[in-house]
Amino acid sequence: MRAVWAKILFQTGVLNHFSLISRLFGNLFYRQPTDNILSGVFTWLQQQQLSEVWPLTEDAESQQALDALQMPIDLTLLEKEYQKLLGEKGAVATQISAYDISVADFENFRQERNLPPSDNLDHFAMLLLTASWLEDNADSLSAQQDLFEQFLLPCAAKFLNKVEQSAGLPFYRALAYLTREILSAMADELESVDL
Repeated sequence: MRAVWAKILFQTGVLNHFSLISRLFGNLFYRQPTDNILSGVFTWLQQQQLSEVWPLTEDAESQQALDALQMPIDLTLLEKEYQKLLGEKGAVATQISAYDISVADFENFRQERNLPPSDNLDHFAMLLLTASWLEDNADSLSAQQDLFEQFLLPCAAKFLNKVEQSAGLPFYRALAYLTREILSAMADELESVDL
């Protein structure tokens, strides 16, 4: 199963750190911890591999979040937390439409940039996976800027706050915190290129 995860992470060749982390975090928000596709992910995390590719300077809070995301955890317990938090009847809505993001506009955005079709675009994780795809496949700074400005940042601000406030275990709090950190850094980078 580790090979399956490696294929998910590296199917488009050598990814930069933002793309890899967006894909990783997108899958962790999208999939239940016991999903077979994630079977190698938790081993990878527990080997401290995220710390190896984490591109941002680590302060005490970031280091604490990285540690929480990479510590050994009972997947059955984490599965219960996922259902309570992000499942069908979970405390936090995963749908982008719940945060005033138009799914039709997002679908049009993806179609205009030739992204592969997806069954479930009304999910926060699809914004992260779209960001990863654009980073790897689109030689367009404006496409990335548009994704961040119109969809990703407005949705992430609300969604990630709710995850942090509602999570009972450190894992999903840390995931939300680190997602916010990486998105903020990437948004700053995209903005600075435009100056």
